[in-house]
Amino acid sequence: MPQTATKKVPEFNQLPVRADLPADSSWGVFEDGRTALGCLNFLTPEGVVEAAGLVKSGKVFRLDAKIGFAKPPLFGRAKVVHSIAPLGPAAHDDLLDQFNTQEGSQWDGLAHVGHVRTQAFYNGVQVSDIREGGNARLGIHHWADKFVGRGVLIDAFGFRQKQGRPVNPLERDAYSLQELQAALAAQKTELRPGSILLVRTGWMEAYERCTAEEKIAMAPFDKIKSIGIDPSREVVAWLWNHQVAAIATDSPGVEPLPMDLADEGLLHYRALPLLGLPLGELFVLKPLAEDCAQDGRYEFLMVSVPLHLEGGVASPPNAVVIK
Repeated sequence: MPQTATKKVPEFNQLPVRADLPADSSWGVFEDGRTALGCLNFLTPEGVVEAAGLVKSGKVFRLDAKIGFAKPPLFGRAKVVHSIAPLGPAAHDDLLDQFNTQEGSQWDGLAHVGHVRTQAFYNGVQVSDIREGGNARLGIHHWADKFVGRGVLIDAFGFRQKQGRPVNPLERDAYSLQELQAALAAQKTELRPGSILLVRTGWMEAYERCTAEEKIAMAPFDKIKSIGIDPSREVVAWLWNHQVAAIATDSPGVEPLPMDLADEGLLHYRALPLLGLPLGELFVLKPLAEDCAQDGRYEFLMVSVPLHLEGGVASPPNAVVIK
């Protein structure tokens, strides 16, 4: 059985580790001092060294969309206002007003969503711990120097296209576990413990082709439609058993949208408050996917440096892939 730095990791069907903990949760798996990392505990120094050996061409791919790319911002989030402030006769500072750390490409931190039934966050953290306690236990600052390892791309969008199957990323649809596994096999790629998984759904590139009017119409939470990853228990079991450290897509929700926030089966509820699995949204993956298709290499060194924001809820990924 695979191990973390401290003890063996149970298989998904062995969760929870105690009868008094929520079903399908990894609460209690990671020891005190490491609980804020959740599945990022699967990233190890040995894995970083191994991932560094994947650098062959020196090509670098930035995975963040530019700040303010969505016009208007999705889900009714605030619009960032950039101004240049004079600092002296020939010097300047930047000012970013109303900057929401989730206005564009982002990692959802473990304080982003509590479970719909219990309102509890990962490892039992309560709303009061976050709002009155400064989010000390689950703050994004715990991740600031941890997000380095072997990245793996699954080009689910490209795989469907090659099969001649219709795909409209701007409609609600799901890539099944079987599709993800088949795409990996076609790419001759495998998941290994500590992989940071990227899944290309095709949504970002479809969004960029929309007119200004279409973008305005789709921006509200109840109007946006998106293809995504099947949010089933089967999928999260697969991710956990392969010790995936985090999963990110080029879609606005990772899972399909629209979503019913009362549905306990949402991927957000399964991943963030139960498993401690970071979710990344709105990553830029098309250029990377095109390069992977050319050289046949879908694994690489990935470096992501979340904001060192004490108590932060989420962060732009500040992520690059190095091939």
